[in-house]
Amino acid sequence: MLLMMHIPLYAPGRTLGYGCGHPEYNAQNDRNFEIERRERWPENGHSSTTMEFHKAVFNTSNLLGVFAGHIHRQTIDWAMGIPQFLTSPNASGGYLDVDFLPMEKSDKTKFS
Repeated sequence: MLLMMHIPLYAPGRTLGYGCGHPEYNAQNDRNFEIERRERWPENGHSSTTMEFHKAVFNTSNLLGVFAGHIHRQTIDWAMGIPQFLTSPNASGGYLDVDFLPMEKSDKTKFS
């Protein structure tokens, strides 16, 4: 299974503005709401639904990876053994070309 989404999920070591699910996302840490002319982040941070989704994604046993954008830089992060690939913006010619190739089962490979 693959998960494709616009905004990436928070990965350890990334900044507060990087993705969805950062544990320090809350009104106290929202310094740009006036400049960006938007509502301030909630006092208590992300909803329990958001945090449960983040946890569920990175605890999914058959997830090959997360593909996202939004950050406008090509990067890769690993969270709980799951890769998250971000692509450069399409407006500047960025894209990911992903090929899935069959693998042969070996004694060392575990498939569920």
